[in-house]
Amino acid sequence: MTLFSPVAPDGAAGQAAALRAPVSVQNAPLNTGWFDDQPFDQASSEGTEILACLTLFNEPAEAVAATLACLAANQAVLLSRNGPIQRLEVAIVLDGRDRVHPETEALFNRLGFDLDWGCDPEAAGIGQHGADEAQVRVQTRLIPMDLLTGVSGNPLRVHLAVKDRNRGKLDSHAFFFRSLAERLRPDFVLQIDAGSRPAADCLPALLAQMEREPDCAALATNIVMEDAALTDWLQSWQQADFLWQKLSDWPIGNGLGYLEVVPGQASLFRMSAMRRGANGDPLAAYLRGLSRPKSLMEANLFLAEDRIIGAEIVKSHPACTICYHHDANLVTDGCATVGELLRQRRRWTNSTLVARLVAIGSLADLLWHGRLPPARWCSMALALAWTLLQLLEQWFIPASLALLVSLTSGVWQDEAGQSLAWGMAAGVLLFWLYCLASMKAREGKRSLSRRLHGCLHGLGLGILLACTVLGFAICLVEVGPVIQGVILMVALILGMAVLHHSSRRMSDLLRLFVIYIPSAPVASFYLLSYALANFHDVSWGTKGLVNDSRTAIPAGWRQMRLRLLTLWVVSNTGLVWLVVGIVPGGAISVLQYACLPVVGQIALASLLLISACYRKPNLPFTKIRDRADSVPHLHR
Repeated sequence: MTLFSPVAPDGAAGQAAALRAPVSVQNAPLNTGWFDDQPFDQASSEGTEILACLTLFNEPAEAVAATLACLAANQAVLLSRNGPIQRLEVAIVLDGRDRVHPETEALFNRLGFDLDWGCDPEAAGIGQHGADEAQVRVQTRLIPMDLLTGVSGNPLRVHLAVKDRNRGKLDSHAFFFRSLAERLRPDFVLQIDAGSRPAADCLPALLAQMEREPDCAALATNIVMEDAALTDWLQSWQQADFLWQKLSDWPIGNGLGYLEVVPGQASLFRMSAMRRGANGDPLAAYLRGLSRPKSLMEANLFLAEDRIIGAEIVKSHPACTICYHHDANLVTDGCATVGELLRQRRRWTNSTLVARLVAIGSLADLLWHGRLPPARWCSMALALAWTLLQLLEQWFIPASLALLVSLTSGVWQDEAGQSLAWGMAAGVLLFWLYCLASMKAREGKRSLSRRLHGCLHGLGLGILLACTVLGFAICLVEVGPVIQGVILMVALILGMAVLHHSSRRMSDLLRLFVIYIPSAPVASFYLLSYALANFHDVSWGTKGLVNDSRTAIPAGWRQMRLRLLTLWVVSNTGLVWLVVGIVPGGAISVLQYACLPVVGQIALASLLLISACYRKPNLPFTKIRDRADSVPHLHR
């Protein structure tokens, strides 16, 4: 089947152009022509229960094959349990015929697809309404189970939609929801990335919770990384970062029924919650990002598609909850280089910052005008407070680091120590300003300049790390025995949570307490500084989608970035000056009380996770790599 959709001219700011189309299917009927020998609508007549959305750009065949194999294994488990929901179909949206990886194209050919089938170069052009039209061709195949997993079983129905041009991930989601999902009418939608490998019981676990909780609109999976050697510090740090998120953040959002992120790696949505509600249309709000951004803030906001959709669902359907299933395990890949990690976290950080600002306004409006039941009103009020606390913690990371480093002056118990505290705090702030000013040069094309700034950044971060660890040790010694006991108790609770939650117990304990926690203040400081210094960069950052330095940045965006950085620097510098120079007791007295909300957050989240593990014991972690290893015959 071939579909035509009106699209915008090629976009600005280094991004792929996006589908500029009305956000409801009723307002934008799509022209169709049949080219596939297996009728696409045959599937809808049989009733689709779960439709998986797999968007592709230039991912390698190994990633695609592993994800398909794991989805086929999930379908086999669904069928074996004879539950009320068994039927899984997969819709793959390929974002640009010319962008597909050669090995991935060979994989699709072996699965029975022809990426050039029905291609008509003259079909896409200027439509009857004067809009540019993009051609999308859809083929449907029944893929034998043994071809995917090496084990016989029911075939997996796969729909492959090939877009003739690259239009961006949000455009692929628009086509999926506005066309494929509208035709197949699934009850649930599983959004998943290529390379994500869900355990065989992941989807059944998600569906079981959806059945138990009819108000649950979306469920996040428990995302982990493949086990890496402890000596591989980059992979170990990323593994611990994923784990830390599940220990200190997600359990609180889950308990409040408002998880602020519905990860794109894999999440399950109730399709009825995606439709228009009393307070708005979540899908329409989500697809606003298809239009040219009106401001730099909006451009960064729509880089966080997994943070927008959950907030819009709750805004449109206030009774709905966004939750997390700690037993629905899924393995994902980490970044292979520091540069890739910086670019990935730049996109995540900037979009999170803007999404939290928008969420605070949306939640406040919902509390004021939403007419919520008392229990839901209280949970949303706490969610608003929780979002605001996270935003403040994120914003004042540089000031917190400067104050922590200034504690190393406590080695000298005299007036020289007080002067040294000022000097060390000022040194951190000056290094911070240097980092903000040199981030662009650090990634420039001049090899000597790039290496020089990279070495200076690394040297400065190493000194900061040593001072941070020493400052934290001094802080523990200087505070009273009550706070020392509280911190020790929280550390024990955190360790118990790791042992209950993680399948790699001792290695994850070492990653968390030896690698991640000591480096977290410095790592968070640098990642945040890199992100806000590049706030004008709204490229994807990974998969080769990086911003072209020759692309002109709109003047309004430059001014917005400058105002943001100025406000950030002034507010953090002012806080440091206030604490060190005016507050009695200085940094030590402020930090011991300022850390209480953070310590309380960690303790509460860990206790919630432990209690969830006791209420429903962890299922054995399915060895996904074993299933993925059965796939390589697809690439021969």
